[in-house]
Amino acid sequence: MPNIVLIGMTGSGKTTIGKELASRLNLNFLDMDDYIENKAGLSIPEIFEKGEAVFRSLETDACRELADSRNSVISTGGGAVVTVENHPWLKKTGTVVWIDRPIDLIASDIDTSHRPLLKNGLNTLHRLYKERQSLYAELADLVVTNDQPLEQTIQSLLEQLKTMDEKGEQS
Repeated sequence: MPNIVLIGMTGSGKTTIGKELASRLNLNFLDMDDYIENKAGLSIPEIFEKGEAVFRSLETDACRELADSRNSVISTGGGAVVTVENHPWLKKTGTVVWIDRPIDLIASDIDTSHRPLLKNGLNTLHRLYKERQSLYAELADLVVTNDQPLEQTIQSLLEQLKTMDEKGEQS
């Protein structure tokens, strides 16, 4: 099975779904934000204090480096899709799955004060979703709507992956 790369908005459930999916498929779980923090020796908010461009550069490095991963489910940061240079790396890495969670559910689940790009509140969340939605759709091999309990979302994703595998489709 190729790697599975999860894309989607901050708070869409990429990490939760990714960990569970990796466990069920006996794959490694890699979180791109954790990877960036470990490599930089700084937290994501600390990196953003140096500027969003600094973070995006580190994110592109992470996309390139994680493209060589094997047997993994990789959860990207919500904005990994905004840098066009990342697109071929994400596609090379494996099957790209857009975890699409309705904005109202994201808004009710996350604390925006700890998210550098969302510190100005929910209006920013809505704006970012509108800006990124077409990028997620363009890159995704599969789309899973995360508006059900975790178990149902995981089952839907597993079924789509199985169908894709049976058809012999790979990214």
